[in-house]
Amino acid sequence: MRARCGAGAEACRSARYEEGAWSYHTAVIGRDQGWIGGRRLASTHAVAAAGAARAVTPGAVGVAVGWFALGAAIAWQALAPASAERFALVPLLAGLALFGLPHGALDHLVPARLGFAWARRPLGLAVYLVAYAGLAAAYLGLWLVAPRIAFIGFLVATVVHWGQGDLRFLELFARRRRVGVMGRATTIALRGAIPIAVPVLAFPATAEGLLATATQALGVDAGTLDLSSSLVRASLLGALALTAVVYVAYAAKAWDSSRGLALDLGEIALLVALFAFVPAYLAIGVYFMLWHSFRHLVRLSMLRAEDARAIAAGRPWRPLLRLARDLVPITLVALTFLALLGAWAAPRMAGAVDVVALSLVWISALTMPHLVVVALMDAAPSAETSVAPEP
Repeated sequence: MRARCGAGAEACRSARYEEGAWSYHTAVIGRDQGWIGGRRLASTHAVAAAGAARAVTPGAVGVAVGWFALGAAIAWQALAPASAERFALVPLLAGLALFGLPHGALDHLVPARLGFAWARRPLGLAVYLVAYAGLAAAYLGLWLVAPRIAFIGFLVATVVHWGQGDLRFLELFARRRRVGVMGRATTIALRGAIPIAVPVLAFPATAEGLLATATQALGVDAGTLDLSSSLVRASLLGALALTAVVYVAYAAKAWDSSRGLALDLGEIALLVALFAFVPAYLAIGVYFMLWHSFRHLVRLSMLRAEDARAIAAGRPWRPLLRLARDLVPITLVALTFLALLGAWAAPRMAGAVDVVALSLVWISALTMPHLVVVALMDAAPSAETSVAPEP
């Protein structure tokens, strides 16, 4: 990344992170056109070019796809509940291959694209890949020896991962400011907990059945998990309510405009509506496919500076085709391992719900090293192209 920034490297780094105000102009076009105070373009021609490309931005696409998908799921459940129940597993199973596994299928290339020198050396890359595979294998093994710990650990890791994904997307593409450690922690906690805690409150039997079905497919006994007790429900509800109150207070400080705050709080309301009203498997499938995974893929599409410039200039197809090409090999490898796992567990599986449960076990194993990769992305903001437009 340093080589691409050239003499403007320091300006690139400072402008991308200054006060959390992410700017596509300074991060991509500005480094080639000159600086005013390290934040604005000296070239009005470049400003005009960027403004012309602003009609449909990657961030706007990510937001629109997520809102449309969640809204459609809610409408489906409201208008045709029997149909929604009948086909509840389809989005999760289809989305696993189309978006779920692909959204982590670039993990082997991400460190190099972020500019980490060790990732460009054969030894460094080999160590990284072995560690990645080893962590996934270790977590898969944990399911066999301590399935309840593995299940709870997966839920906690998912809360952190999904919450961090939402927060980072809003920072990069919607100019949400950072408002301190407590503000970030609250945002991650609420946005990550809604997809996990709300279905437990609304459909506790489904959550309990997921653990039982997964462990049955693995041939181990995890016992029973009581998620419908008054204590569990009161604790979850109280924690969500308290976190939501604190979240609103910090969100009001994180936005320069009422439009941004409305987007933020509107997403919270939409997520709560989805997971409280739509059956758990359908809600998780739609969210995982077209909210979380899609937003992460939007980030991946902007990692290469030349791709970011092309997308901003209204020429997205070549970068997107290149991204799809890069995602295919590891996606196929992950699907192959899932098929092998399914073949091993087949004698203990009886239907589509068993396939879903076993798939989530495999996803949990891949989630652990994927968390580390996303942490690298978040820890290297100077190497990740920022694309929020100026207001």
